[in-house]
Amino acid sequence: MNTHITIVLLGAICAATLGVAAVIYRPRSIPQWSFLVALGLLGVEGFFQLFSLDAVSMGEMLFWQRAATIPMAGLPLAWLLFSLTYARGNAHQFIRQWRLVLVILGALPLLLGIWGWRGIVTDVVWTAGAGHWHFPVSLTGKVLQAALVISSVLVLANLESTFRSAVGTARWKIKYAVFGLALWCGARIYTSSQVVLYSANSVNLIALNAITVVLASVFFAVSLYRAKLSHVDIYPSPTALHRSFTFILAGIYLVVVGLLAKVVSVKGGVEDFPLAAMVILVGLSGLGIFSLSDRVRNTTKQFINRHFKRPSHDYRKVWATITQRTVAVLDREDFSRRMVGALSETFEALSVTIWLADTGNNRFVFAASTSLDAREAASEPVAEPVYRELSSLTSDAIHPVDLDRSTEKWCALLKESHPALFPEVGGHRLCLPLVFGGELAGLLVLGDRVRGVPFTTEDLELLKCLGDQMAASLRTLNLSEKLVRAKEMEAFQVMSAFLVHDLKNTASALSLTLRNLPVHFDNPAFREDALRTLSRSVQRVNELIGRLSTLRQKLEIQRRPTDLNQLVAAAVKSVGEFPQVKVVQDCQRLPVIPVDAAQIESVIINLLLNAREAISGPGEIHIATRSQNGDVLLTVRDNGCGISSEFIANSLFKPFKTSKKTGLGIGMYQTKTVVDAHGGRINVESEMGKGTTFHVLLPSKESA
Repeated sequence: MNTHITIVLLGAICAATLGVAAVIYRPRSIPQWSFLVALGLLGVEGFFQLFSLDAVSMGEMLFWQRAATIPMAGLPLAWLLFSLTYARGNAHQFIRQWRLVLVILGALPLLLGIWGWRGIVTDVVWTAGAGHWHFPVSLTGKVLQAALVISSVLVLANLESTFRSAVGTARWKIKYAVFGLALWCGARIYTSSQVVLYSANSVNLIALNAITVVLASVFFAVSLYRAKLSHVDIYPSPTALHRSFTFILAGIYLVVVGLLAKVVSVKGGVEDFPLAAMVILVGLSGLGIFSLSDRVRNTTKQFINRHFKRPSHDYRKVWATITQRTVAVLDREDFSRRMVGALSETFEALSVTIWLADTGNNRFVFAASTSLDAREAASEPVAEPVYRELSSLTSDAIHPVDLDRSTEKWCALLKESHPALFPEVGGHRLCLPLVFGGELAGLLVLGDRVRGVPFTTEDLELLKCLGDQMAASLRTLNLSEKLVRAKEMEAFQVMSAFLVHDLKNTASALSLTLRNLPVHFDNPAFREDALRTLSRSVQRVNELIGRLSTLRQKLEIQRRPTDLNQLVAAAVKSVGEFPQVKVVQDCQRLPVIPVDAAQIESVIINLLLNAREAISGPGEIHIATRSQNGDVLLTVRDNGCGISSEFIANSLFKPFKTSKKTGLGIGMYQTKTVVDAHGGRINVESEMGKGTTFHVLLPSKESA
């Protein structure tokens, strides 16, 4: 077995082994599945190349070379999809923007590989001077290789955008996966461009690809061990590619490596090219890891500060950076995401988390973090006792506090009530209440500094100053959001005043038509169709009138002891049967709770109607009730089209925001208003194409 065959075998085994490891982690999301598919294609391509190099005849060698182009043709689509979705909280936005690119550079090469695989590699040629095989390719083969070059450059650009936007623990989690794929893309840019330039593949290029797969697999394995391709929410800018260095570097790379290959071919030593290429790639890999290390940057910065007497922070640069990042922000969540990144970079802290004050419910809700999983943290808001304790602090008592050493009461409450989010022992964590003008705006937690460097007095002073500025900005954004909501409601009240009058007249006319319809009983077909049409129209118009009228006046809750299961039964009966949709009830025995029966029944009806509208064909709606920690939980689940994460985060519970072609965007706003008025909470979980689940938690006792 010669060197080339050994290298190709090792590459195929590495890809296959890593693919099996990825399967063990049970992929569930788009980036996990695309990563698994890409590894599988690399493994199949490697084994086909191995069979070709180990063939006993030229005909067999040609067959396996042609077969290897089929899995290779699927790599652009798999890696492009992975680079667009991996570690991105706004992945669906990028998929929509890149759908044309995915079709041209992803789907078309796959079709070329499947339908034209027998004509891509045209011959097998032994080159006596070089001492190895060459495989000439057709025009289709050159097009396929060119698509691989272009897609590799785009993958690198997307990876650069994701990595630049990541900070703290998020960057630590994705670093090795990004670098492994970047290494593979760089090598494919070179090898595929050589095939395009010389109209032929060679054993040396095949071996170089295999070497790259081996090295990339090492990085992928480290990434799987570190983070298991877990969910990380990073929000790169959709326009970041315009400022990417990848396109410039890719051009320089092609020129430099092409010249290097030319020198090798002129000076000799072609047979040692795979080994030389591996040494170069290993060196570049080590240099890349070294330059991307947070520890290296921290050590360099400390050396400069120690020997050149620089301050720890460039205050002008800090303020300029934060101002530039937050000047155009219009909501508190986006502001928080940008600030955790800026604070992580400024203080070189891997873990930065911001909690926003929810004044209506006297608690803190999760906003953004560089370390915590957004879904888990959002499901566990910081409880009321901590909020009340912090609200009672005077302005003189607001300063950064060491969570691990402080004896203050609110610190103890924070760790006791939320041990998972705030463990007893952490990485020298600082906690700063965000207060401006005596109003509590949020809570900042910062820690896990690179190399465990302690916070200095200079760090604490800068953090306090930044905290005051953040609190002022959050208060301004909060007031702006309230003003926008007030303007929206004012405009809607004016609109509804006109609409209600017209809709009432329409409903009266339709009702009159329905009453007079028996006169036309002579025509059975007309009678049946008219009754059905008029009945639907009356029901729809009256529903719109009810919703519009409700929003024109302040919601008043009249609580009575009520059995929620009875309201569920009444709501199911009210909406009637849905064609092709099965409604399943799973109601457990519940305590009586103080609610406005009519309002809560309208909530259930609205959730049922929304679930029905989300199902385009046969489907199922599951409605269940149960007790939870003394309160009552209502769950409505469907297997319909689902709701995008962007719409849930930004529009679902806001008036005039709807994803329906005929909706007004009122129903879910009204639903949340009713639930909030009862002191409850409504949460939603959804996955596009699989369905949506609404959870409504109602307190068993009336809040004071």
